[in-house]
Parts: sequence; structure tokens; C-alpha cells
Amino acid sequence: MNLQFTPDSALAGGLVLGSMVVAKRLNAGKNLGVSGETKAFAQGRGEATNASFLLGLVAAGYIAPMILGAQAAVPMVEAPRAIVAGALVGFGSALGCGCTSGHGISGNGQLRVRSMVYTCVFMVVGALVVAVTGTLDELHVSQATKTLDAVAHSPEAKRVLYGKVLAAGVAVQASLHTLAKREGGGVTDFIKRLELVSEHFAGLFFGLGLVISGMTNPAKVAGFLAVTSKAFDPSLVFVMGGALALVVSAKFLSQNVLGVARPSMARAFASAPKYVDDKLLLGATLFGIGWGLAGVCPGPGLVNLVLNSGREITLWCAAYLLGQKAHARLDA
Repeated sequence: MNLQFTPDSALAGGLVLGSMVVAKRLNAGKNLGVSGETKAFAQGRGEATNASFLLGLVAAGYIAPMILGAQAAVPMVEAPRAIVAGALVGFGSALGCGCTSGHGISGNGQLRVRSMVYTCVFMVVGALVVAVTGTLDELHVSQATKTLDAVAHSPEAKRVLYGKVLAAGVAVQASLHTLAKREGGGVTDFIKRLELVSEHFAGLFFGLGLVISGMTNPAKVAGFLAVTSKAFDPSLVFVMGGALALVVSAKFLSQNVLGVARPSMARAFASAPKYVDDKLLLGATLFGIGWGLAGVCPGPGLVNLVLNSGREITLWCAAYLLGQKAHARLDA
């Protein structure tokens, strides 16, 4: 298969991803990180809010074809490689406390040095693994033509559709935010129910953003990491750029213009560690190896469990969860 450079859909998907990161922060006061949601269950502390988010994420794989149109089948590495990759991503994300969403978007969007270091490490390691282990060949990606010469702009109808998805996600979360604010600041049973709804829609729209952006296609991820190949595909730069631009802007506006002191559905914003230690670096390295081997990270993996169901992605997800469980046992 030949890759195409898709800046329009990548940017649109990134904006959808960023909007849900902002919504989760302003509503529940939490950072959006898919590996963190699954890690909670691996450690035996999973709550209804974690389940609600993950159900929404998986549901995105089911409804994406209904909303976005039929989705082309995507390649996947063979089963043994998928198992190793999933286990490394699971263990690495648990050890390093994050993944492409938790550190890559949420953490970097909060301008945390810890997340910047983690992201740089897993990007470099992922690129090296793709170059050394032939991930592009495993995914049947042609390296005969230059991807940057094949720019695929989204038709107007698709751009309008992506705008509607973004607007719908923002409208739903803004409505829930307003309802919560009317409660006067207390964390009542009604607020807890609103939070469950907000978490579910955050997962749902985040999943749709992953599909729109192309993150659910392992070949595009591998193409992004293949910086020395003709198949290099910079589309994911637009995904991350769009998401981070929105998150950073929202952070500045909420703190310096709107004066937001607390989330609408919690008593305070969740804090995160600021230090860089050996666990963070090792976790990022293991995550990068796993990401480079298969081109799959937690969010896209769980969406593809439904959207592109098959033996290999099922094995990847099982190995990912077992990897997180193994970390929980070793860390106990």
C-alpha cells in the first residue's frame, strides 16, 4: 500500500482530540490518558468513571462508520509481533504513567517537562525501531514513492462533517459543564451522574477524533516514525499540532482570562508528578519500542478492537492489558 499525506483530516482529528482533553480537564478536573484509564483497572482501583470513558472509546469504533462513512481496512502486523508490541506498550505506559494521549497531548498541553521528556524519548525510540525492525514492510507499506508527493486533501463535504463532529462534542461537554455549574459547586449525586455522562462522551468523541486523524491506521503511525524513508508521512504532526494548540490555548484562557479556579464536577484539579526519574525514562523506552514494532498505542488499539476487529488486534489488546497487569503485580 502507498501512504498519503493527509493534513486536513489529521488537523481536524487533532482538534477533536484536543477538545476532549480540555473538556475532561474543565469538567472532571482530570487529565485524559487512555493508558491511565486501563491502568486503574489493572491496579484494582477502577471506578465507574474509568469504565464510562473506556466504553465510550470502544463505542467509537462501532459508530464511526455510521457517522464518518465506511472505513477502509487497515494493515496489522503478524500475531507474534502484535503480542510483543502490545505487552511492551502496556508495561511501558504503566511504568511511565502515560502514553500518546496522557503525556503526548494532556501532559504536553499542560507544559509539563516530565511529559515533554517522555514524548521525546518514545518518539526517538519508536523511529529507531521502525528503521531497524522493518515495520513498514511488516505493514506492507510501499517505500518506492515519496509520501510527501501524494497529498490527499479532504473533500469539502468531509471537512464540513469533521466540523460538525467537533461542534457536537464541544456542545455536549459545554452543556454538561453548564448544568454542573448550576448546582453551585457541591459534588452531589446529580453531579456524579453528570460526570459519568461527560466521561462517556469524552471517550466517544476522543475515539472519533482518533479515526478522523488517521491514528487508528498503524501504517500511518509507522510512516510518521519512518523519518529516513520515502514513506515518511508527517500527517501526525498536524494531529499533535492541532490538539496541542487547542489545549495550550484553553489552558491560557481558563487561567488568565476566565479565572477558572476549579472544575465543574470535582472539588479540585488533579495534580501530576513533575519529576523525571528512571521509571519515566524506562517506561518511555519500552513504550517506544512497542509503538514502533506495530504502530499501535492504547487509544487506537481499543477503538480498532471494534472498528478493525481481527485476531491480531485482539491479541495486541490482550497483551497490552496483561502488560499493565504485570506492572501492577511487580509494583505492588
